[in-house]
Amino acid sequence: MPFSAPIPSAATTAVDVRAPARLHLGMLSFGHTDTRSFGGVGVMLDRPAVQVKMRRSSRLEARGLLAERAFAYAKACVEAWRLGDVGCSIEVVAAPPAHVGLGSGTQLGLAVAAGMRHLFKLSVEGQVAPAMAHPMEEELQPTDHDWLFDTRDAMELARAVGRGRRSCVGVYGFSRGGLIIESGRMIRDPSDLEDHETRDFSPMVSRVRLPSPWRCVVLMARDATGLSGEAERAAFSRLHPVPREITAELSRIALLDLLPAAVEGKFIEFSLAVRNYGALAGKPFADEADKLPYARATADLLELLTELGVPGCTQSSWGPAVLACCESLERAGGLVERLESLGLGRHHDIVISRFDSQGAILRVTG
Repeated sequence: MPFSAPIPSAATTAVDVRAPARLHLGMLSFGHTDTRSFGGVGVMLDRPAVQVKMRRSSRLEARGLLAERAFAYAKACVEAWRLGDVGCSIEVVAAPPAHVGLGSGTQLGLAVAAGMRHLFKLSVEGQVAPAMAHPMEEELQPTDHDWLFDTRDAMELARAVGRGRRSCVGVYGFSRGGLIIESGRMIRDPSDLEDHETRDFSPMVSRVRLPSPWRCVVLMARDATGLSGEAERAAFSRLHPVPREITAELSRIALLDLLPAAVEGKFIEFSLAVRNYGALAGKPFADEADKLPYARATADLLELLTELGVPGCTQSSWGPAVLACCESLERAGGLVERLESLGLGRHHDIVISRFDSQGAILRVTG
């Protein structure tokens, strides 16, 4: 059902924004006031993507998938940027399922903010965003009507819609994709998690574009959702601080195993680092994660993938989304066929994805 509020008419201009999905391999630390919290590792995928069509209109309204959330993000932009009486018709054409570990909330929020910024804020301020071709993405061929986003853009969008309060992997990934390693930020007291204009974002330590032949098979259990909102905040409040020795080992894996393997294009080493990092990062969350109804099924699925010879597989965030690293499209297709033959398709949506290396793209369509 559309959500709308009346706003006076405006000239018609339209944009189409597409943003990649985010997989989060786990946090480095939380719970210590003398150590950065919420830093971690994640990677962006081209599918399942967020796609939003936005057009100047006589009123602010949203329809399609996650319409209520899209409407709220647009309202947040109006308030944050003092846009006044602007109207925009928003259609969410595609989006990953909410709260399954694919970062749909952040990517939708930033996509809507990108459209609002392009349609209203930049024109009001007299700014013109130049079309930017990605220097290392052979398959991307932007036209004069296409825009990509740099890190500063993504942070501005995130602040407007209140994203990036904990992890910023999805924020940085919205800008140019890649494998992202972030350090986290200092949390002196719980009020620091509130969204305000001076809030710091977790610094990005590294971004790596993964080799273009590599693929990721994503398995999403149907009718299962992870923690979010108040339930997630309550879960965090019950968790013990991450032991410092776990943070140290996660940092070692990220910087000495995962990162160099990604830079050098060594698939087996990269995949093993993904598995090792994900398994260790999940231990501090186990007390809460094991309470989730799909926990046992996810553990069984990861065990099955290992038995099938997948060198790197892990759960994303709270799950239930699971990723399996594949060295090529052929290997990914073979894995999907095997999983389908075992009946996994009856209870899971299975998608073959590229590791994204362009981030979100905005196209002017009218």
